Amino acid sequence: MVLPGHLAGGYLTAKAVLYLVHASFSPAETTALMAIGTLAGEAPDIDLLFFYLHQKYSAVPEKRDSHRSFITHTPAFWLLISMLIVGTGWIGSSLFTETLGWLLLAGSWSHFLLDSFEYGIRWLWPFSDKRFCVRNVVEPVIPGPQGNISYYWKLLSKVYYKRVTFYLEGLVVLIALWVAFHG
Repeated sequence: MVLPGHLAGGYLTAKAVLYLVHASFSPAETTALMAIGTLAGEAPDIDLLFFYLHQKYSAVPEKRDSHRSFITHTPAFWLLISMLIVGTGWIGSSLFTETLGWLLLAGSWSHFLLDSFEYGIRWLWPFSDKRFCVRNVVEPVIPGPQGNISYYWKLLSKVYYKRVTFYLEGLVVLIALWVAFHG
């Protein structure tokens, strides 16, 4: 999945978490929490930056098969970070901070659920590096260095639109838009 689908997933989970919390945040706090929750849907892809920099500037780039091989693309990483934030909010009696932690968890895990459809996620890391997915697809061989914009353009324009994930992403985006304008 790419940026629009992950942001839409983050938005939908942020709406759900804020609905479940039933707190009276100020409009500015609600806006901030919605923005953070939406961005949390894309947060695990921060590893794209690390992947790109490592491929570009390392004298001997690691033979990682994709950016999904970094620790930031594991549910355990985001669970730990989120629980630290939730715990900090709980200790400090800050419902805003607690909610922030729950939004980070829900948004990042929406990312993993969406990536689990075809690409696979290391759900059991650090105990196993096995990737779990509903439908296993082979990563395409695209000429050129991975991690740069031209690589991703080739991937999107020649391969991605032929995948089921493309249509799942469209559906998630449409649902998010419907919720935003009718919710």
